[in-house]
Amino acid sequence: MTLKRKATVGVFWVSISTAANNFFNLLIKYVLARMLFPADFGLWAMAAMAIDFLGMFREMGFSSALIYRKGDMRKSADTTFTVLLVIDGVLFSIAFFGAPFVALFFRTPSVTPILRALAFVILLSALGEVQLALLAKNLAFRERLLPDLVPTMAYGIVAVTLALMGLGVWSLVIAKIVDQALTSLLCWVVVPWWRPRLRFDRQEAKELFDYGKHIFGSGILVWLITNLDNMFVGRVLGDEPLGVYKFSYDQANIPATQISRVIGQVLFPAYSTIRDDIQALRDAFFKALRYVSLVAIPVSVGMIVFARPFIMTLYGEKWAAAILPLQILGVYGLLRAVAVNMGSVFKAGGKPQWLTAIAFARLAVMALFLYPAARYFGIVGVSWFSTCVAIADFAVSVALTNRIVRGTLGDYMKALGAALGFSLLSALVAMWAYMHISGGHGFIALMVAGMLMVTLYGVLLLIFEADLRHMIVGLRTELEQAGRKWMGNGG
Repeated sequence: MTLKRKATVGVFWVSISTAANNFFNLLIKYVLARMLFPADFGLWAMAAMAIDFLGMFREMGFSSALIYRKGDMRKSADTTFTVLLVIDGVLFSIAFFGAPFVALFFRTPSVTPILRALAFVILLSALGEVQLALLAKNLAFRERLLPDLVPTMAYGIVAVTLALMGLGVWSLVIAKIVDQALTSLLCWVVVPWWRPRLRFDRQEAKELFDYGKHIFGSGILVWLITNLDNMFVGRVLGDEPLGVYKFSYDQANIPATQISRVIGQVLFPAYSTIRDDIQALRDAFFKALRYVSLVAIPVSVGMIVFARPFIMTLYGEKWAAAILPLQILGVYGLLRAVAVNMGSVFKAGGKPQWLTAIAFARLAVMALFLYPAARYFGIVGVSWFSTCVAIADFAVSVALTNRIVRGTLGDYMKALGAALGFSLLSALVAMWAYMHISGGHGFIALMVAGMLMVTLYGVLLLIFEADLRHMIVGLRTELEQAGRKWMGNGG
């Protein structure tokens, strides 16, 4: 199978997985947000920050190095698995015994038992990390459906059931442990062709780490960048404002964390294959940038325009404080969605250190100004500041990307212009329609406006974007061929 076909089929299966996950996650978050309170989500965010931070030390860039690496993959995979097991044991101990210090930092004692329970997620995640990397390396994303979807559904069932029983934040904690346990278990089911052996090759580990250290370093910095605002909000303002801010941030970053991940999971392995052909890499980059923008931009624009009716209709008055932060952070989320593609170019082009440099510069700026933003302007001030920093970050990323792909301003306008223009027009027409039919029928009006925006946007694309029509026809042909081959092989 050619790279193009493998990438196309890979995008299809990741799209299926992500679309299903998005549906279940949105449903779960909606139900839980109606049942729980902002303070519950604030407590969860405090403990989850510590777990996510420690989680990066267990991976240390080895998974990305495994995807990039050529040669004896069994030895590389076994070495990675062994290293992760050792590191995870250490990190579990740090999380368990260090929990009181995290609670002291946030001045919230109830964080201690929550963090100790979540520490088990670190141990469980190591059991499936290598399998996920091997699937990504082979662009075998169909096999990921099971470990991607089943744990999400289990998480929702457990969390909602426990919330109904009145367990509050503990419904989120226990559900997360169940989620991770199922994910790791199912990774063993879908990768029967590799079983780990506890062996360690020093030279192999060194070579993997030499590549992965830059991604690991940038990952630490990216974590700080995406969580430093949460840390200051939680420390300065408390658990309830943190819950509101985190809610706004998560909603605004749906294009970056969900939609672009469909493309992002496939881009790095695909780019790595053609990294020696600059023209091919350039063409692939701008095509991917365009396809990401066609989905990410309308979602972000719609979220910004419809923030108030969206929150007040679906989540109620207790989440009203999230409206303005959501609108501001919508720009932040959109820039992150587009920049995902650029990070894949850095890694495939052998420049993962650029990710580290960008992240370090951004972190330095945030460390200086986040405290006064939170202290004097609350979560709205933090939202404005984070978005302004993201704009500067995006400009630098574009400049560095062009050093690899040699793009022009016209290339970027061609990739992003249609999606931005059509999204703004569709959103404004849909908002006009909403304002004329919303009286007494808020939910129905919101659904009608949403469908109108999607329909109008799609029609504009099909009318004015001829190459998109050709792409859809080509994609359909590729998927039909893949489907016939899959059925011919017995599924």
